[in-house]
Amino acid sequence: MSHYRRRVPAGFTDQYVAAVNHGALLAVGLALAGIQLLVRSGRDGADEALCEVIRLDHLDDRFERVIIGSGDGIFTDLADWLRSRGVEVVVVSRPNALSYRLRRTAAHVIPLDLAA
Repeated sequence: MSHYRRRVPAGFTDQYVAAVNHGALLAVGLALAGIQLLVRSGRDGADEALCEVIRLDHLDDRFERVIIGSGDGIFTDLADWLRSRGVEVVVVSRPNALSYRLRRTAAHVIPLDLAA
């Protein structure tokens, strides 16, 4: 998370939301103390929880920019929907883990190279 925060500085009004499966709840909760943490298990459960909260909490009405900290292609439809609502979509991902479709949908991509 410290490497992520160096690459993507946060402002006072920024909101972090993360999602994990139940097996990672304790470790992630301790590492990411102070942020909104969603829990859902099952295949793509955490990813689906993030997609739902973005839509149900109307982030498209409340924020001008949404940063997706994942390269997973499951977020492509969400990114496309956000863009259609006038929201700038930025993706932060390891270059070798970034879905081609998500890269093309995002307005901007910030590479997260953990070796740097």
